[in-house]
Amino acid sequence: MYIVLVAIMIVQGILLMKGANKRRADRIKYEDQDRALARAVADNLDLNKRLSDIKYDYDRQQEIADEIQRTQQQIGLLKHDMKNHTLVILSYLEEDKTEEAKRYAGEILDKLNRMYTYVNIGNSLLSYILNSKLSLAKEQGVEIKAEIENLPFSYMDSVDFSSLLNNMLDNAVCAALHSRRKKLEVNIASKKGIDVITVRNSIDGSVLDKNPELKSSKEEPGHGYGIKQIKTIAEKYNGNVDIYENKEMFIISVMLLFVPI
Repeated sequence: MYIVLVAIMIVQGILLMKGANKRRADRIKYEDQDRALARAVADNLDLNKRLSDIKYDYDRQQEIADEIQRTQQQIGLLKHDMKNHTLVILSYLEEDKTEEAKRYAGEILDKLNRMYTYVNIGNSLLSYILNSKLSLAKEQGVEIKAEIENLPFSYMDSVDFSSLLNNMLDNAVCAALHSRRKKLEVNIASKKGIDVITVRNSIDGSVLDKNPELKSSKEEPGHGYGIKQIKTIAEKYNGNVDIYENKEMFIISVMLLFVPI
């Protein structure tokens, strides 16, 4: 009888061990499946992000191509009509209609100003953003001064570059429009291996005195909007942001230095 009990206990022990081993194996299997699922989800999210970035880049390039095509068409039409415009002005002058000739010439100059191209360089994204933003600002009465070097910014993702430059220009244009002098200056240059984007806009009073943290507010249109995003992008490319004021001008300067890891 004792031997039978011992045998039963041994069998039960073996069964318990097998059960424990099976549960342990199942747990390891499920954990492996969970890890595989997590990796698959992460890979899928990364793939979706890359697909989204590719789509954004494609859409941006398409916008640039469309804008270039529209500009070329406008220039072509104006060139085609220039002979006729000249004949009209000459006819006014021959009839001593000086005021009519001046008015007609002014209308032609207005058309030329609306089609004005600030930059036409190798960096198509830089050209597109500057031309579209500055042309719109000029149409709204902002006096523009732009000094642009042909810099590729090839180390930057196009999404980051677009966000950085658009935020800087949107802030400055909005603020300039609310100032008395309505002035905007853009300088993009490379200095000792550092790419520097500097945007200046006129102000009627100190913005930093009233709003040192540059928090977006209705009282100070433009300033503060997107500053956090600008700083985040600058830091990503080993750069920094300098914000200051000088002679009734609000100035934001972004210095970028890409260092490969």
